[in-house]
Amino acid sequence: MNGDFYSCDHYVTPPYKIGNINDSTLTALLDDPRQRAFGEAKKHTLPRWCLDCEVLDMCNGECPKNRLTMSLTGEQGLNYLCEGYRYFFNHCKPFVSEVARLWGSEG
Repeated sequence: MNGDFYSCDHYVTPPYKIGNINDSTLTALLDDPRQRAFGEAKKHTLPRWCLDCEVLDMCNGECPKNRLTMSLTGEQGLNYLCEGYRYFFNHCKPFVSEVARLWGSEG
């Protein structure tokens, strides 16, 4: 607990160290080009299988550390938990949509 700030808690290694919270503001750390590049890379490395998925907006391809398997179409980089996530998020989708609808009507 020394205040070091990394792109992700699964990537606590020197290449992913953005800075230290004792030396920078949280806003500056989050806006750091290396942090933004990490987030963009998460999106741009998804296989087409994920990009075409009906629940992508809920799972976002999950963590890159778990993208270990091949899709049914032969693309590398699919999350090994994909099948379970797809089932879970499709099950939750009607409830999430209803909460969003109710939240939006509270204006």
